Amino acid sequence: MDDPEIIEDFLMESNENLARLDQEMVELEKRPKDAALLGNIFRTIHTIKGTCGFLGFSVLERMTHVGENILGQVRNGDRDLTPSLVSLILEMVEGVRKELRAIEATASESGDSHHQLIERLQAVCEDRKSAAVPQPTTGEPAA
Repeated sequence: MDDPEIIEDFLMESNENLARLDQEMVELEKRPKDAALLGNIFRTIHTIKGTCGFLGFSVLERMTHVGENILGQVRNGDRDLTPSLVSLILEMVEGVRKELRAIEATASESGDSHHQLIERLQAVCEDRKSAAVPQPTTGEPAA
């Protein structure tokens, strides 16, 4: 999508939502079973994901899709919110912010596939044992 006005609206709304999400994540650590709070966080990521699909930001869409799935598991009671899971979710949020900054600067994604982060998110979502302690990403994996 090449409509600068729609992209600008998306950026403004996403950044506002992420600022609120930061505060909500702090509260969620204190109240991990708060259904309303989990719902708000889930909807923020869901909204970003859905709009990315419409605008053609595929990397951002993939990242938020898996994050949304994990948040859905927590919201549905299928997964406990652990400190390592909170850290991984916050790392995803930082990845989202990086892409939003790139979109703001260039009207396109950064070019970083966020492969390692998405793989770790997916591993957690699928309960793969290698994901027990998420490791921060350093960029693209070595080829």
